[in-house]
Amino acid sequence: MLKLLRCEFAKLKRKPLFFAAAAISALIPLGCALFLPEMQEFSSGAEAVDRLMSTLFQLSAYLLLMPAVVVLASNLLFEEQDNDTLKNLMTVPVSKPALALAKMTLLFLFSIAFMAVGGLVNLAIVLASGLEPVGFWELFFVGIGQGIMMWAGALPCVLLVVLLNRSYIISVIITFFYTAVNYIFGTNDYFIMQPFGFNPGTLLPGPLTFRWFFQYLDTSGAQMTELMERISPYFVTTPQAFLVVILESAVFLTLIALVYKRQSC
Repeated sequence: MLKLLRCEFAKLKRKPLFFAAAAISALIPLGCALFLPEMQEFSSGAEAVDRLMSTLFQLSAYLLLMPAVVVLASNLLFEEQDNDTLKNLMTVPVSKPALALAKMTLLFLFSIAFMAVGGLVNLAIVLASGLEPVGFWELFFVGIGQGIMMWAGALPCVLLVVLLNRSYIISVIITFFYTAVNYIFGTNDYFIMQPFGFNPGTLLPGPLTFRWFFQYLDTSGAQMTELMERISPYFVTTPQAFLVVILESAVFLTLIALVYKRQSC
């Protein structure tokens, strides 16, 4: 497994798309910091960190990371078929489930890198503004956790990519629909105000992630205080959030490996 992962890493030097995809995590926070007046009037370093990281959490992670994971997955999972090298790998022999899991592990690390790059760009913006980045590192690691959640949330769409067997266009269309649904559900009171349990507010990555990361953001101000009072009883703890992530990941990774194994070379 480790050898397969090293091989997948070695291939990245021929895949600039991965590095470009990781870099786009900075686009939304950087654009907001440069072009939105309200984002340029920080009263303190703590406020700057909170608002920039909130943008990363609520826009970049939701709207960019999940589609990027699925698009990259379609590229990874079928590159051997496209290059007619999968049959050669099978004679080594290489286990197809192990190969699929190595690719999913690479996407897991990509998701972490995506959020880390966005977070470090935000840190650079705060420092360039001459402010002290108060509270940055806590939110940085919250962002890493959200990257893991978004990776797990993208696995159903990756499974769909494998099932459709290189139907890229249909897969991408469904992925963007799934992403939009999660973004909407993640800001909808009905879904975020559900108890922890077997329900859409817990099982879908949009509401679950929101119910986890929002408690770490600054809630000063009348509007934010009212929102916090309304939804705080429905926040999930870190162990609860990652219990769901682990269980869902185990299920979908198993299905991805099984379906990938059954497909012809």
